Amino acid sequence: HPIMGRSNNIDNLTFESEKDRGVIEITLDKAFEIQPTFADGYLYIDFLAPHDIYDKAVVIDAGHGGRMPGATIQNKCEKDIDLAIVQQLKQIFEENPNDKIGVYYTRMDDSNPSFEQRVGLANKADADIFISVHNNATVSGKMSSVNGTAVMYDELKEETPNGTKALAQICVDEVSGVLGSRNRGVINGNEIYIIRNSEVPVALIEVGFMTNQTELNNLTSEEYQRKAAQGIYNAIMRAFNEGF
Repeated sequence: HPIMGRSNNIDNLTFESEKDRGVIEITLDKAFEIQPTFADGYLYIDFLAPHDIYDKAVVIDAGHGGRMPGATIQNKCEKDIDLAIVQQLKQIFEENPNDKIGVYYTRMDDSNPSFEQRVGLANKADADIFISVHNNATVSGKMSSVNGTAVMYDELKEETPNGTKALAQICVDEVSGVLGSRNRGVINGNEIYIIRNSEVPVALIEVGFMTNQTELNNLTSEEYQRKAAQGIYNAIMRAFNEGF
């Protein structure tokens, strides 16, 4: 049976058999929503760009994952806390459906997408904002009194009303406001690959310090993770309301 149609945006197409099934894998050059229809024995697949469907698009990245645990303190891994917060954030979006906002996630399990894949999703989706969720630790990894929420941005990007620094400021204010944590402000982050290579406004949120016993206890509690997610949700909605 023939495969017909325009090959625009298709980088690669493969077909293989799995027992009694045929599997077609299509690799695209950008992020698309798939709209399939079946008629007269043919399967029609339309590729729709996020902004063909939604007014706004946000990409959310849970830091680390897989064999890259991030900070590991008292047998608690940063990758698990980052993911738990993002899973709570996904739940908040599902509880507050908005067909004008498309939400995309770099991972929802214990996988480790490459840096290129993480920032690539934001760029290829032409996202309006890109949020990466992380947690902090002292350089030595030793417990200390250092605490609070900070957000990294790209200090080498031009400062604009709807740029990376403005987004970072919104994020740190909203997240620390909900958590009641110390607001440590915005921090230079151009040295971070996903920040440096983001073509859209980006903010990397360091929710708290795992090397502070109180914050570590909080960060591993579901209630606090939910609060952190609520703060991030508030930041995203505020950013969109302010024109991002």
